[in-house]
Amino acid sequence: MANATQTAKAATDEAVAAGKETANKAAEAGRQAFERSAEAGRDAFKKTVDQSVSAFGEISAASKRNLEALADSAAIVTETAQTLSGQAAAFAKSSIEEQVATARKLAGARTVQEAWDIQTGYAKSAFDAYLAEANRWTETMTASTQSAWKPINERVQAAAEQFSIAR
Repeated sequence: MANATQTAKAATDEAVAAGKETANKAAEAGRQAFERSAEAGRDAFKKTVDQSVSAFGEISAASKRNLEALADSAAIVTETAQTLSGQAAAFAKSSIEEQVATARKLAGARTVQEAWDIQTGYAKSAFDAYLAEANRWTETMTASTQSAWKPINERVQAAAEQFSIAR
């Protein structure tokens, strides 16, 4: 019986050792699987964060370019306002000078017909000068509008191209 007990004990010890070895192998396989899973999770998280940071950087850069385009447009509008102000001042000055000259001529008129002719000539030249100045202002405003919208249109086109590439 001692022999049977020893044989049973040896078989049990062998089974326990085999069980331990299988458990250790399973534990090691589980640990390795967990490490691979954790590493894959870290990699996925890092990739997502990197993509988010990159996207934020792109959005920030695009916003900066948009603000620069608006600033460029505002500078063009400001420059045009200054140009128009200068044109208006020059026109007002020349108009006053012409009015003073006409008043002097009228004061020196010897007949009603001569005064009428001076006044009629002045009215015609003043109206022609006003129309010419209005056309000049219109040309300045048209050129300014086209110039002011150019930086904004370029940003809209760039954004449209970026969105079409992103698709």
